[in-house]
Amino acid sequence: MITTRLKYAIAAMAFGCAILSTSCSIGPNDLPLSGGSGTGYEVTLQFASVLNLPTGAYVMMDGLRVGEVKSVEVTGDAVAVSVNLKPGTEVPADAHAVIRQDTLLGDTYIALDRSRSASDATDLAPGGSIPVDHTISPPQLEDTIAVLANFVNGGTIQKIEDVIGRLNGVVPAQQDLQKLASVVAGDMHDLADNTSEIDRMLVGFDSTAVAVNEEGGVINTVFDDSAMYYWHEAAVHIVSYVSLVLPSIGSIFEGGMWMVPMLDSLADTVSSGRETWDGAVPATEKLATFLRTTVVPFAQNPSVNIRSVESANGDELVGDMTNVLRMLGAVR
Repeated sequence: MITTRLKYAIAAMAFGCAILSTSCSIGPNDLPLSGGSGTGYEVTLQFASVLNLPTGAYVMMDGLRVGEVKSVEVTGDAVAVSVNLKPGTEVPADAHAVIRQDTLLGDTYIALDRSRSASDATDLAPGGSIPVDHTISPPQLEDTIAVLANFVNGGTIQKIEDVIGRLNGVVPAQQDLQKLASVVAGDMHDLADNTSEIDRMLVGFDSTAVAVNEEGGVINTVFDDSAMYYWHEAAVHIVSYVSLVLPSIGSIFEGGMWMVPMLDSLADTVSSGRETWDGAVPATEKLATFLRTTVVPFAQNPSVNIRSVESANGDELVGDMTNVLRMLGAVR
């Protein structure tokens, strides 16, 4: 009886040891992942270094998941990464593979980027490979932390604070800024209310372009070989003389400070003349009226017709003056 129990105990212990030894050979990489590529085709990506790229990492192209990492194997001077791509995935043979990590502690994945230059490269066949010169390895985490430390300790943040402080000092006061914003808002409203004028301007530009296009023959005639003689003669007989005159004009402007007082006096004279000119129009009208109603009629009939002469008291003196003139023989 004891022997039978001992046999059972030994068998149970042996079975447990077998289970434990078998379970030790299973790792996280052996567990199936949801959304895998299934039955696809494999290609190999050659990297100089992959750091901690795990098996099962995503393979992305054009923002879509197209496969996953199947295995990572060191081969000589490179690391061969076997990836399993989904059926129907078309990867150009000249594509570039990059190991990326969107965040500092984010998941690592492989991105397949198409070549920037237009090419007629065929698609990567099953079992194909992308060489090392078409892959980019990830930077060392220590290097990233070192760059971040240099950024923080190098005074960059302090410089940013200084720039913000200077910017705050240059920006006008809040009231002035509000006035500026209100003016800009008013301008924007006016611009929105007058979009018809902008449309009219664009229509004018379009009409001008159409007119220029319709006169293309004339423009071609102006600039064709037969017109080169005219342009040559114009350059010789006109532009050459202008080029001689321009330096003289420049010397006058450069040493013409003595002309400033004269120009100031001339400006005052022109201003006074402008005021006189502004008042000349009504004066001319009055002069024309005087000539038309007084001078011209008197010149046509130069006679004097005295109708009434009154004294300071209001007495009529025409009769007395007539008698005096009659006595003098001036009138009959």
